[in-house]
Amino acid sequence: MRTSSRPHGLRRLALAGATAAALTVTPPSGRAHADAAGVLGQPSAVTTVAPGVTRTTYPGGKHTWAAVNVLRVDPDIAPLTLRSSVGAASGAVKKVSQVLGDPSLVPRPAAGVNGSFFDDDLMNKYRLPEGDPEGVSVQQGVLLSEASGGGVLLMQHGRPYITTLKTDIAVSAGGASTEVHGINRHPGRIPWERPVSSKGNLLVGFQGDLEAKPDTQVFANDDEIVLFTPEYGIPTPGPLEGSEADSADDPGVEVVVDRGGTVRSLGRGRGGTDIPPGGKVLQGIGAGADWLTAHARVGSSLTVTEKVTDLRFGDEIPLSRSLYAVSGRLIMRQDGKSTYSGSGGDRHARTVVGVDGEGKVLLVTVDADDDRPGMDYNQLGDLLAALDATDALNIDGGGSTTLVVDGALVNKPSDGFERPVSDMVQVTWGGYGVQHRAPSGQG
Repeated sequence: MRTSSRPHGLRRLALAGATAAALTVTPPSGRAHADAAGVLGQPSAVTTVAPGVTRTTYPGGKHTWAAVNVLRVDPDIAPLTLRSSVGAASGAVKKVSQVLGDPSLVPRPAAGVNGSFFDDDLMNKYRLPEGDPEGVSVQQGVLLSEASGGGVLLMQHGRPYITTLKTDIAVSAGGASTEVHGINRHPGRIPWERPVSSKGNLLVGFQGDLEAKPDTQVFANDDEIVLFTPEYGIPTPGPLEGSEADSADDPGVEVVVDRGGTVRSLGRGRGGTDIPPGGKVLQGIGAGADWLTAHARVGSSLTVTEKVTDLRFGDEIPLSRSLYAVSGRLIMRQDGKSTYSGSGGDRHARTVVGVDGEGKVLLVTVDADDDRPGMDYNQLGDLLAALDATDALNIDGGGSTTLVVDGALVNKPSDGFERPVSDMVQVTWGGYGVQHRAPSGQG
């Protein structure tokens, strides 16, 4: 019997569309305010950031956190949309305030928070201006990073939907094909994956990679092919010496492909190459380098195929221009229920994106400082329940936790300064896939 994935797609759109169908034009309910006050205390300020966007600030007081900011976004009041951004280069780290405060953006986004967990060792340990997301990243339907098994915030036509994704990527040439293991990252080095099993004293990750060392979250694969897209925006990376993943320093090979799919060059060694507009670059190490050497001959045609599967419903998600995504790790709430059952973990600053029972989008930041370390997952779960969050995803936190309103940083990052990050979630003007003018005075 022939089956169709359309019912699943419609179900996903229905879930994501709750922000459009279930809204009222009233402010957040008194019950939600009362429940939040029971966990956080009384707010110190409630301000209207822009039509349809309200910011409520709760001081830390005697709690273990320094402050909590809650943005509620009601696109029924104004033509608002939710999407992500990577700035001018997906491969480079950047500050949320610099991207969202860019004077060339007209209208300026109303607000935004930091996005995906990312490989900040590239920035801190290796002094590289790079920020590989630790999971799926999608911009206008372009896949910029592969899945890691963590939770994902999908945004389509401006509507948020939280799920887990799987990515399948392959390269074909001359009738032969093989797996592409990653996108826009260092070959051999996978910054994080959800462990799914073990092999001896090593963990096996979501994509089948073995963890290099028991005391690190960095996974390794000695035989990889990694794709680089024009959105990477900076020259391709060279071998990474001293990495937790030994294979990352393999010189390997590099293939340059033009926009028509024709191989323009194949060379030993990798790094320092500009990605041609509309084209791509592939780097290979180990068996991946051997495959590219054998099949990606200069003048031949090379094709890359990509498939994204929603593991919540088991259907394929088309990579249309309306699709955006950032990655987290823990899905904290789904369908109105807590999905976290651990012991709480350590306390940190936190950033969460979710949807409440009225269909409004929630952007939540929890600040920490030297005296108040932040929230653990149990405390965060209590907060999200008090905010009446039906679905919520924990994205990058700690020193990355950032809240920007009208282009300006308004929270206090725990590092004492704003940390550059790999991507971000923004509230901007446009409505759900429909072009609108921003309200008068915005932008």
